[in-house]
Amino acid sequence: MNDIAIENGLLWLGSGECHKAGLLYIKDGRVSYAGDHRADVVPPGTECIDATGCAVLPGLIDCHVHLTTNSDSRRVVASDVFRGQRTGPEKLLHGYRNSLRALSAGFTTLRCMGHRGVGETELRDMIADGLMIGPNLVVAPWWITMTNGHGDLFYPPYTSRREWDTADGVDACREMVRLQARSGADFIKVMASGGMSKGEKPHWPNYTVAELSAVVEEAHDMDLRVAAHALSLEGIRRSIEAGVDSIEHGSYLDEDCAGEMARRGIYLVPTMAFNDWCQREGTERGLTSSGVEGLRDAHDRTLEAFGLARSAGVKIAMGTDSSGTLCPFGAHYRELELYVEHGMSTMEALTTATGTASDLLDRPDVGSLRSGSIGDVLIVDQGVLDDISLLRGGIKSVLRSGRDISTYLAASSEALELEVSTN
Repeated sequence: MNDIAIENGLLWLGSGECHKAGLLYIKDGRVSYAGDHRADVVPPGTECIDATGCAVLPGLIDCHVHLTTNSDSRRVVASDVFRGQRTGPEKLLHGYRNSLRALSAGFTTLRCMGHRGVGETELRDMIADGLMIGPNLVVAPWWITMTNGHGDLFYPPYTSRREWDTADGVDACREMVRLQARSGADFIKVMASGGMSKGEKPHWPNYTVAELSAVVEEAHDMDLRVAAHALSLEGIRRSIEAGVDSIEHGSYLDEDCAGEMARRGIYLVPTMAFNDWCQREGTERGLTSSGVEGLRDAHDRTLEAFGLARSAGVKIAMGTDSSGTLCPFGAHYRELELYVEHGMSTMEALTTATGTASDLLDRPDVGSLRSGSIGDVLIVDQGVLDDISLLRGGIKSVLRSGRDISTYLAASSEALELEVSTN
């Protein structure tokens, strides 16, 4: 039984509500009580943690990661080489190492952007069944992409293409959603614009409005939300018209589209950390100098888009685009630091990784410490609530479903060399 009480900390429930010297009681892995201290709440003999001088927060959520990517920080492997030359089982084992890095950094829920045939849904289920220690995984089994679209070109030319790797036309898009639902999808990811892979341009739109609308209609019929990779303005416009639930990246967002996203309740997942890492350390992480320069405009425009979205009232959910060597797992805090650097308060930034992210995922059981939520908890330096940079190295304890896994994570970090640069 995962029963534990956390006492005397500054308790932040995930939506602005705070309790000084509060009490959090987790029973059978779920929050039973969160609020002011009461003597009658915790049964005698329950394990207790004294959080005096600390803040107690919900476990954080990263809404955009590529889990099964290179986890070996000692060996730089170009992303296309890793995708094209590693086996599925090897990719999954790298993904599990990455998941431990995320947990160590306080991110207890990850929304995984799909990697076909590597076992991410199986890993999700093993963790959910309590057979392995890991974060909650919300998984798209793979993406939906047109021929010569971003997902197709994401793999090197020498990689053999298989049935269902691409979908062209309305009927094929509908079928692809159904296949992914049958494969255990928690949500659907569709490529609505080009990206930065060889042979494509980020300003290219992918898919027609009719094709995107078919994806959205079919997914919504099965209670699945749709995340659209959309850098280009036209890709964003088509995605909005089709009714997607979130725009991922949104680099070339304009004021009109931002206003329409706010009106329709479409979320933005900015993924600013990826471009930030590439601009600062790209040549050390497998990019050429020309590759870094090629990403510069998208980096600059993403910062502009973030400001436009905030001004328009768009709901922003935190996502890093964590991806192997280029944007390392365990450094998720950098996305929150960037939000604060570009205008958010610390509390606003934390809300993007808790309450707002929970709403996007349609998972009210994560991202908060309210009654019934999964008992995912961080005990951190109290100063984090005023200075987001203290999240780096300021985590005292991590609890998953009411179980303190800090000792396990510390041992794993040492044994697996899960250090992460804090540059």
